[in-house]
Amino acid sequence: MKKIVVLSLAALTFAACGGGNTNQPTVSPNRVSANTPAATQNSNSLVVSSHSTDKNASSNTPPPADQTSSTSPMSKPVDVSAMTEKIDKADKEYKAKPNDEKAKKNLAAAYFERAFALTKAAQYRSALGDFRKGLKLDPDNKEAQSMHDQIIEIFKSMGREPPKEGEEPPPASIK
Repeated sequence: MKKIVVLSLAALTFAACGGGNTNQPTVSPNRVSANTPAATQNSNSLVVSSHSTDKNASSNTPPPADQTSSTSPMSKPVDVSAMTEKIDKADKEYKAKPNDEKAKKNLAAAYFERAFALTKAAQYRSALGDFRKGLKLDPDNKEAQSMHDQIIEIFKSMGREPPKEGEEPPPASIK
């Protein structure tokens, strides 16, 4: 009896996920692909893509400027207020004593702390800005340099330009 129930559930799940029918197009209610027949371009379709709701993905036009400068769709807001305060404090100390090596290292460390937190929250564009600022102060930090380079490589592998230096967005705030 258990086998029948399990097999029935498996068959229902398989059918609900498209049943392996490769001839049926995948349609998202928020996205209509140029390759999708008009008859299946309604939001009542049983087959729905779970991967993308990007309305620009079906065309060759780049996303609007405000989209390209935003954080990753996977990004999560993270509370970096304490880290930002630490950066502000270290920045004041460094500006007061620009030749003090300890003040310089403290400011770099504060930028790196926030950069790693932003990376963990998938706010790669914002993290890149902090890595860049920190590496100007402490170019010998191998861990930060490695993470900076990894973020740049990820952008390149996706065929996207990373934000130019100074054009990185601020961290996403917690609402």
